[in-house]
Amino acid sequence: MTRRSLLLALAAPPKIEEDIVYDGDLRLDILAPAGARSPVILGIHGGGWSMGSRRSFHRLMPGFVEAGYAVATMQYRLAPGAKFPAQLEDVRKAMAFLRSNAGRWNLDPGRMVLMGASAGAQIALLAGFSEPGVSAVIDLSGPTDLRDWRMGGNAEENLKKTTGKSSVNLIEEYLGGPPVGDAAIRAASPPHEVHWFEGRGHAFAGKGVEEIVPRSVAFLKRHLR
Repeated sequence: MTRRSLLLALAAPPKIEEDIVYDGDLRLDILAPAGARSPVILGIHGGGWSMGSRRSFHRLMPGFVEAGYAVATMQYRLAPGAKFPAQLEDVRKAMAFLRSNAGRWNLDPGRMVLMGASAGAQIALLAGFSEPGVSAVIDLSGPTDLRDWRMGGNAEENLKKTTGKSSVNLIEEYLGGPPVGDAAIRAASPPHEVHWFEGRGHAFAGKGVEEIVPRSVAFLKRHLR
């Protein structure tokens, strides 16, 4: 090996390790920084609980690794073949796998973050509330009220059906809310932030995708100990 090729090899970014079995036929991919023990972010993909790929998170992994976070992104059992709480059980098993194999990638199992997109964010939130050892949750466009029939369809049509109106002022009135409500939520909740993007699409679609990593890292740097 020439000196130049050696330097290029040393400078090359780490590669994502793919298709690591964590339970039965279920697999995850991982990318971890070299050096000191790093917190680990477990990515849970979207797709309406019935489709999707763990590889949808690959685009975010290098940015988190640059900031000192390992990222694993997991496959989970899908509907309709797998009924709830199968998906939650898979998250639990993936977390247990990462903890028991922390030495393999120099992970800090005491700093475990869940990150989900769309349906995956709903699973991440459920796990964050129910599973011990979750330090933080990054929710990207996750649904929080599955009883709401307005989850599907066209937003403008749904607004007309429920209010008979479609004015921007009406939407702003409902979204504004009294500051007293915000204070009550803050008092009852752990540290949290909400980020809205004008013209933003769902999950990884549209404007603001490039802000996911820096804003998430800034939050974790402030609150993850």
